[in-house]
Amino acid sequence: MKGTWLWCCALLTTLGCSGGGDAADADAGGDTSGPACTVPAGERPAFAHQLTCPADFEALAWRPPDAAIPGAKSSKTIVDTADSDALYFLNAETYPMHYAFAQKYLSGKGKPLVKDASSFSAQEYFSPTRRFLLGAVTFYEGAGVWAYEIAPYDTASADMVVRAWDLLVAATFFGPQLRFHPTSDAVALLVPLLPERVKIVTTAELFAGLSFQPLNPGVAVGQLRFYQVKDLEAQKAWVTPRDVAVLDAVPNDLSVVAGLITAELQTPLSHVNVLSQNRGTPNMALVGAQVDSKLKSLQNKWVRLTVTAFDWQIEEVTQAEADAWWEAHKPGVVQVPDLDLTVTELRDCTQVSATDTPIFGGKASNYGQLCQIPTLPVPPAFAVPVFYYHQFAVQNGLYERVAALEADPKFVQDPAYHQSKLQELREFVLTAPLDPAFLQTLRARLDEKFPNQRVRLRSSTNAEDLDGFTGAGLYTSKTWDPADPTSALEDQVRKVFASLWNDRAFEERAWRGIPNDQVAMALLVHRGFPTEDANGVALTNNLFDPMQPAFYINVQTGDTPVVRPPGDGVTAEQFLYFYAYPGQPISYLGQSSLVGAGKTVLTVDQVHELGKQLVKVHEAFAPIYAKPGKFYAMDVEFKFDTAPGDTVSKVWIKQARPHQGWAQ
Repeated sequence: MKGTWLWCCALLTTLGCSGGGDAADADAGGDTSGPACTVPAGERPAFAHQLTCPADFEALAWRPPDAAIPGAKSSKTIVDTADSDALYFLNAETYPMHYAFAQKYLSGKGKPLVKDASSFSAQEYFSPTRRFLLGAVTFYEGAGVWAYEIAPYDTASADMVVRAWDLLVAATFFGPQLRFHPTSDAVALLVPLLPERVKIVTTAELFAGLSFQPLNPGVAVGQLRFYQVKDLEAQKAWVTPRDVAVLDAVPNDLSVVAGLITAELQTPLSHVNVLSQNRGTPNMALVGAQVDSKLKSLQNKWVRLTVTAFDWQIEEVTQAEADAWWEAHKPGVVQVPDLDLTVTELRDCTQVSATDTPIFGGKASNYGQLCQIPTLPVPPAFAVPVFYYHQFAVQNGLYERVAALEADPKFVQDPAYHQSKLQELREFVLTAPLDPAFLQTLRARLDEKFPNQRVRLRSSTNAEDLDGFTGAGLYTSKTWDPADPTSALEDQVRKVFASLWNDRAFEERAWRGIPNDQVAMALLVHRGFPTEDANGVALTNNLFDPMQPAFYINVQTGDTPVVRPPGDGVTAEQFLYFYAYPGQPISYLGQSSLVGAGKTVLTVDQVHELGKQLVKVHEAFAPIYAKPGKFYAMDVEFKFDTAPGDTVSKVWIKQARPHQGWAQ
């Protein structure tokens, strides 16, 4: 199933927003020696009633510049049942929505009127007495397949599909090669009802041979260098900010690089892709990248890598050109909120809001906003202000130690020395004393709020969850169990404090010009989840096509991480949940490798329950983070857990931050 989630990028693009991109070669699935073309050469009309040669398809098909799948292009289709089943192939570039075309060409002048967009969608996707049969024909270059597709949430009957299918077969040069592609589990229910002449192609078949995957488009200039992930993890090799790194696998973590190419496919919510989006650096997957002849010929040379939604290019440049590019493309400086050291109270999460980042850090502040959403299932929690980290740093001379490191030229220039000195700094933090009064205050609040319970001490700095800088995964959270004699509370607190000086956290702040003396660590404290049934991450908008509302959800059984999978081929369940449509269809894009074949991590009821909570989160944070004309989504972490005394596994929302990344 690895990589098969990508079908949806192309599908939703073609059905809901827009279709293909660069014109394909003339031999893309058709025979140029066949019948004469319908569309005059060089023209791009609004529509055609038939496609009699490949050039006809090229004149109408289009793929948008921001699609996340290479090698797929489409023309939308409409069958007008009120006009003797007239068939239209739409120019998808000019008419990115079926509605816009229908309103202009199929409304009035002797035909029934087309009403407003909302009424059109309700009628033409869901009504059994609809006037139009809506769909798209897509050519998948990688698989060499022509596919007829309807929207994942379309409730068309089998008779409607067959009616459109027969018209398409008769009106196209690729008719005998056409296949029907079920785009969701709901649409797949039609397959047994279709006649034998309607041939089927599955998502897995379409993308079995996928080799190129654009995760974060962009341009990078740097030195092309090849690495093994195991060497990076063992600190036998080090990447630099001026590397265009080619990795043999997908790492769980990676320091700053100019651009990234992995030899394995990723997912949009993979940790390294979140990092790339946060840094604004291009990221792509290319199966076999480490033996690719083009890349190998440029190894250790200065290059310019360009990743687009559909392809990639790489070319050699001089070091002078690279230096000039870097000077012109320095990353923007991130302004972190000034620390507010006036607050010393440990505050319940219901008394914390998203504007309290200067006091409680980004994670705890957004969590406080979650706690204020009525009926949202959020574990009770309290926040420890940044004051106590600052107190710890002052009492132990930590600021002076950091300043001395930053003034050391070898620390700046030697990666191995740099990492060894940061390790020494973390070890110092792990043994430095905490203020006794602070420990007493913390223990008292734990006894009051979570008596004899295992708790999670979560990192929360003022340099995360910011506009233009998420800081995802930079810092470390720890668990404290009062029943564990080997785990002292003060040790766990110091481990969280020490994570402020994690290698990548230090490098990310340097990359974005964040002064280290302006950053401090707060704590978010809530009960632990020692026996969670499932965990996951969701985006509260459709990453692939925001015009078609859906939640993009990654979930895994138990406590196996989703964003940082343990390797060895472990994959998470991935799906789009179309919560706003009748029947709330679910389009599964990838299966968890840890459950049986044909099984899902979450039940349909659990998906629906999760969806209700995600709606609340999306709406509650919109006044804070949504901007006119910009893609808005919240990046939400959740768990399903059977709490003590409960018999049913329930969903819990445990984190929310504004998503930062490219979307159509």
